[in-house]
This record gives sequence, C-alpha cells and structure tokens, in this order.
Amino acid sequence: MSILQSLPNLPTSDKHSREETSWTSTSELTSGISPGIFDTIVGQDLAVNLLTSAITSNHLPTAYLFAGQNGVGKRLTTICLIQALFPANSLAQIQAGTHPDLLWITPTYQHQDKLFNETEAIAYGIKRKVPPVIRIDQVREITQFTANKPLLSNRKIVVIENAETLHPSAANALLKTLESPNSTLMILLTSSPEKLLPTIVSRCQIIPLTG
Repeated sequence: MSILQSLPNLPTSDKHSREETSWTSTSELTSGISPGIFDTIVGQDLAVNLLTSAITSNHLPTAYLFAGQNGVGKRLTTICLIQALFPANSLAQIQAGTHPDLLWITPTYQHQDKLFNETEAIAYGIKRKVPPVIRIDQVREITQFTANKPLLSNRKIVVIENAETLHPSAANALLKTLESPNSTLMILLTSSPEKLLPTIVSRCQIIPLTG
C-alpha cells in the first residue's frame, strides 16, 4: 500500500482565519504570487512575511520547520505555500493528494506488514496501545521520491506531519536525505520541536506559528 496520504480539501476557515484583524492583506505584499493565496492565514504575520519574502526573492531553503502548538494553522500554512509554489492549475491535484511532485507523510501503525495512518487504522478497526510513528520505510519512500526530477513543477515538495513522531532510525535516515542536495523542498510540521534531533532542526529554517 502506498504511504502517500490524500490531503483534505483546502480549509476554508481556521482558528485564526475566523479572527478579525486589521493587518494588511498579504496579496499586497507579494510579487509573483497569485493574489490572495496567503489571505486565509490570519494572525501569523511573521510566518507569512518570511514565506512570501523567500518566494519573491527565490531564496527558498532546503527545508522548513513549521513549529507551533496544535490548532495554530500549520497545515493550512503548508497547503497555502504549496499552492504558491506549484503551477496555478495544480489546485485540484493538491486537494486530492494526487500531485506527482507532492508527497505527504503522516505517522503510521504497522499491522500485518502494512502501514496504516490513523484514519485508516480507525476505519479498519486496528487498535494499538502505542501512538503511531513515522517509520524508516516512510523515509525510504521519501528518499526514492526525491531521487527523481519533478514532473510538473520546478521542485518537489515533501511534507512530514507530526515530525516529532519520527522513530530514531527514521530520524537518522531523514538527516542523510536533508544533507543530499536535490530539487526538493522539505516541510516538517511539529508541535514539539524540542523532540526532534538538533541536527535536523539545524538544517531547517524555522517558521514559528503562534497561538
């Protein structure tokens, strides 16, 4: 079974997008980015400004670390960034999780030599006493994915959700991937950056998202 996760439909609202604010629309700050792409992200001025600056200056890092407590909009910010970097006609594939240049990794359970994410485990009635983790097989999939050139975009994007759940062997394997230059942008999402290997954190540009 593929470890690629289907993405949910783009959020139309978020804890922060529902809050009233008087700050300037991000579409007025960007150049070369479709107007309004970051407008659903409200209350994260620093994060949006860092991302738009990197895109407009074409100085994207090898990896981002989106750090913030649950519910602050890490996933929403990630999806908006993907939209900004991929061609405008990619929206449907991004939403469906079928874009060939996008790999979305989430923690999994192992059952009968197969990997199941949390949603799938619930659907199949698979119960475990320990929480799901990101496994070395998933990092191997990342390595294989990044070995080839992008098909439809200028770069590939790998998203690792709940990166703090990386198994130690997976974390060490991911570190090697981060050290290998390629046309891939890694985006790690975490609510507990202190649980990540310091060497992984040091290879990422940290984007703080506050609650």
